[in-house]
Amino acid sequence: MPTPFSHLAVAQRLLEEPTLAANQRSLLHRELGAFLLGSVAADARIEAGAPRAATHFYEYSQSMADEMPWEAMMRLNPSLWMPYDDAHAAFVAGYVGHLAMDEIWSRQMVGPHFISRDWATQQHRWVMLHVILIVMDERDLQTIAAGRGEALISACPRAWTPFLPDPDLMRWRDLVAKQLLPGGRSLTLDIFGPRAGRTPADLRALLDDPGRMHDALWQYISRDLLTVTETAMYAHAVSQVVAYLSQATIRVR
Repeated sequence: MPTPFSHLAVAQRLLEEPTLAANQRSLLHRELGAFLLGSVAADARIEAGAPRAATHFYEYSQSMADEMPWEAMMRLNPSLWMPYDDAHAAFVAGYVGHLAMDEIWSRQMVGPHFISRDWATQQHRWVMLHVILIVMDERDLQTIAAGRGEALISACPRAWTPFLPDPDLMRWRDLVAKQLLPGGRSLTLDIFGPRAGRTPADLRALLDDPGRMHDALWQYISRDLLTVTETAMYAHAVSQVVAYLSQATIRVR
């Protein structure tokens, strides 16, 4: 799935998205830290040791249902339709955007092109899936505005999800934010290397070699296909964040 930096880049675009009503954009700006945390929170399952279905509401090993993952989240956790306050609403909106992005990535990229298509060995496709995510990650990191790390680390979850404890959310928040704070550095290669069975140096050497990248990835998964998929991911994230914010009822506890 897209990395935290890719999710944060989309969240940043949503802050100025004209499809959102003015009051919706105002909410996200006003509660920026909560919104940014929501946009990366689903992947806090790694800190929590939770299965993917517990935070993304589907598993790679199963066919995705017609129901959208965020709709499944709301069906199973209807209290999220009534967030406690503005910060909680912004957090859930970010979470909805995350699930919407991941849904399109799974349906239009991972499923048809890395699982069903037999263009290389299963192991090679697994490594290349990580490589294409790193390409997106490194590009998107460059677009994240100064101060986003500080905004993210300012978020203080207060039982914002029934399925992710606050301590796990805060550990994940801190791991992502410290990479964006002054003096921080990206840990993507360090994290993805072991998952892909490669050292960070191996991945760096591949990413920096256009010829090898063409032979290993781009001749099979074109840059145009990536662009089309990412365009669909953003459009879906926008429409679903609007849908959530238009229907949620904010209450004060």
